Amino acid sequence: MYEQNNPQEFMIRNHLKRFFEKWHADPDFREQVFTDSVQAASRHNLKVNIEEIRQLWDTEYASLQGDQAPISPTLEIYQKYFQQSDKKDFRANISTNPQYTAWRARQIARNDSLHKKAHHDAIVHASVAFELSKGCSVGCWFCGISAPRLEDLFLYTPENAKLWREVLELLKEILGPATKTGFCYWATDPLDNPDYEKFCSDFHEISGIFPQTTTALALRDPERTRSLLKLSRKKGCDLDRFSVLSLKILNQIHEEFSAEELAFVSLIHQNSESDTIKANVGRLRERNHKKAELSELSQEDDFSAQGTIACVTGFLFNMVDRTVKLISPCRASDRWPLGYIIFAQGSFSNIDDLRAILQRMIDEHMSPTVRDNDLICFRDELKYEKLPDGFQVSTKIMTRKFRHQNYLRELGEAIQKGDKPAAEIVGLFNLLGVPSDKTFQALNLLLASGCLNEEPRTKTLAYAR
Repeated sequence: MYEQNNPQEFMIRNHLKRFFEKWHADPDFREQVFTDSVQAASRHNLKVNIEEIRQLWDTEYASLQGDQAPISPTLEIYQKYFQQSDKKDFRANISTNPQYTAWRARQIARNDSLHKKAHHDAIVHASVAFELSKGCSVGCWFCGISAPRLEDLFLYTPENAKLWREVLELLKEILGPATKTGFCYWATDPLDNPDYEKFCSDFHEISGIFPQTTTALALRDPERTRSLLKLSRKKGCDLDRFSVLSLKILNQIHEEFSAEELAFVSLIHQNSESDTIKANVGRLRERNHKKAELSELSQEDDFSAQGTIACVTGFLFNMVDRTVKLISPCRASDRWPLGYIIFAQGSFSNIDDLRAILQRMIDEHMSPTVRDNDLICFRDELKYEKLPDGFQVSTKIMTRKFRHQNYLRELGEAIQKGDKPAAEIVGLFNLLGVPSDKTFQALNLLLASGCLNEEPRTKTLAYAR
């Protein structure tokens, strides 16, 4: 680990991290740095020479220096630790379930056309998330998933612990190694649950990873937070996150926790003064609608804005209510205001119920190929256009062309009408001399590329116990 290899370098790395935490969150601090960088660093106990990284925070200086800017020892440390991503490649998400793997891949392809690259690169498409409470005590005004107020907790009682471990074992059986991408919060704050660490320890024992924590309650019980961070590191988790809701909270966090204690904690700046742009989704979207702050383009059409904070393409559990949903990110809309599609949902009372529900979700929604009875149509947000030798579908982010086959123009027209199942389309083209396997091959390519509509046609289907 860094601290073991070179303690001095590790110390500089940590204080560089703290410098940028202040820089991105606090405009007054930025002004102090420009006025007197040495004094600003001293005032905030930053043990780093920020003049040596001036090209990183002074754009005018960087422009004048160009490629001739000196590479200082401090800048070398910055480049080593902050320009090289050490994040786990959750996108790989290796699953032993071929149906889930194919379904997830096309949801990623769909999202590729919905979000700017910087936004989509941040979506890990994790396999599963668990809510260990019902609601959240924090009540952020901008909450991207409109978390309700805290009502109930899933405590680590013998009965609950047994069910929890059974659920984890079942998911490991169904998803294989992909379960390792899971985490234990959603429209919740994990530290609302006094037994959170016990659930995470079970998760580590069964899946092999200790799940990442994101919390806005780091200051509620600092000693508990310290213990959790130590446990997380001991169990192999290399990054946790604190949500910072105000400058006051940021300053309190920096006073309470040393730079070394936060070495592997990312601070998410949610305070109004920060340079972080919040996603127009959930509670913030409701607020924007009420205040009529949107431009003439609705946020559904404004592809410059981040339209989701969802990061799961898989199963979302609430362990209090014993419910599970099959979800994947999308841009927030009137139909999906929380920025994720709910393909199916169900409730369970025991592990046998859950096994049946998950298998039904997989069978009904995760076919790797088009089925005869599937109604074939393009996604609603795609613009369809004819081409002389085929067709294209596009958003403001991406265009996908299907060309160089004589029948593709007519196939595009048939799909655009959106009124025929796959078997009927294949039959029609068979009459035109196109072999069935060739038409199915084209439809499967469109499915895999995320172009076909897989959303529930009406209200999301709920599976009963």
